[in-house]
Amino acid sequence: MSKITSFFTTLILIISYIFGAGSNTVSDGYRLVRKEKMNSVTSMYTAQGLCCDGEFFYGSGALTAINFTGLAKFDLGMKCVKKVKNAVPKEFYEKYGSNHIGGIDCAGGKIYASVEGKIKGQGYVYNFILLYDCETLEYTGTYYDLTSDYLTDGIAWCAIDRDAGLLYTSKFKDVTEILRYDLETMEFLGTFPLQEEVTRIQGGSVYEGILYLSYDASDSCEEQILRIDPADGSVSVEFTRYLPNYDNEAEDICVYPLPDGTLFHTVDYDKLVNANFMHYAKT
Repeated sequence: MSKITSFFTTLILIISYIFGAGSNTVSDGYRLVRKEKMNSVTSMYTAQGLCCDGEFFYGSGALTAINFTGLAKFDLGMKCVKKVKNAVPKEFYEKYGSNHIGGIDCAGGKIYASVEGKIKGQGYVYNFILLYDCETLEYTGTYYDLTSDYLTDGIAWCAIDRDAGLLYTSKFKDVTEILRYDLETMEFLGTFPLQEEVTRIQGGSVYEGILYLSYDASDSCEEQILRIDPADGSVSVEFTRYLPNYDNEAEDICVYPLPDGTLFHTVDYDKLVNANFMHYAKT
């Protein structure tokens, strides 16, 4: 990319950010109820992951260029009430190259965070689930090594089925199967195959036994929420979200019913170091 092209691309992004060019539309069956744009500082702590326990939202963030990782806690109106930096302990970076928190979920007062790191010349050798305390956001000292046997390109997300006592995850691209773990012991329980391949999966959440995944389109403004039935591996599009800023990156998804009628909650990263939360309801 030339310096002139790069300059005009950046200028367009800034204009879009300031004036809110375009609109955030959604396909039939859903409506966008509200949207919150976080400031650049808070976004550092929450532009990657999102989950909810009914009382609070929790977010995760990472800036790998400076080895920054963070966690944040919000009330249901998305007012930030707590932030913790250096969420991934230093020893994980020094020993495993772990400097990225992706999607998160929560259960039993704990946040389950997908943490990956890339070792030069070896790829994503270490893929972890780290546990954090929901009240303090502090690392509990418990982690699980999910290895790279199936997670060949890192671990971008995790999702918890609280009723079934399961944790789901997958690799990022060219996903043909979902990995299942026992939530209490994190014992690997095998995989279930998908009826069709999906790719660029940035987040996941379980609601009423159905696994919903956040697909990040690399060459389109149309991001999709995918519906996966673990019973048969069927794949369908729950709804499509249109994000007017072409450079937006769709990140995590949280499916949790709130009193205002919203059910699907998403976080997007607009590449201007700003996280955007959107809350959708069925029509």
